[in-house]
Amino acid sequence: MKLGLIFAGSLLLLAACGVRDEYGEIIARSTPPSAALRAELAAGAARLAYDPASIRNAEISNVASFGDGVQGVCVRADSKNVSGIYTGVHNIGIPLRDGKPAGGTLDHPICNRSDVPWHKFPELERLGAK
Repeated sequence: MKLGLIFAGSLLLLAACGVRDEYGEIIARSTPPSAALRAELAAGAARLAYDPASIRNAEISNVASFGDGVQGVCVRADSKNVSGIYTGVHNIGIPLRDGKPAGGTLDHPICNRSDVPWHKFPELERLGAK
């Protein structure tokens, strides 16, 4: 019985090792965002954020290229809500089509991965200085 449990556990471990992490490979091949993309995302935040001057702790991820021709980038920051209270750091996953932002998903799970490389995003934090 004990030998059977050890054998079954070993099979499960081997099966888990065979699972391929496609996002890990995509993240490993990702590249830092261009100055133009950073500027475009900051300009979009200036138009869309409730209180762009309150943005702090801003970071941007590398740009990942997916097999279907779509690219993606993550941005995370803290900002004030309509009540004037900081909400805590949240991320947004932003798909890029032809290098341009095409929507976004708040708290996207890929952006929460520990292997996503992050860079300071001072362009976003300077929106209040304008």
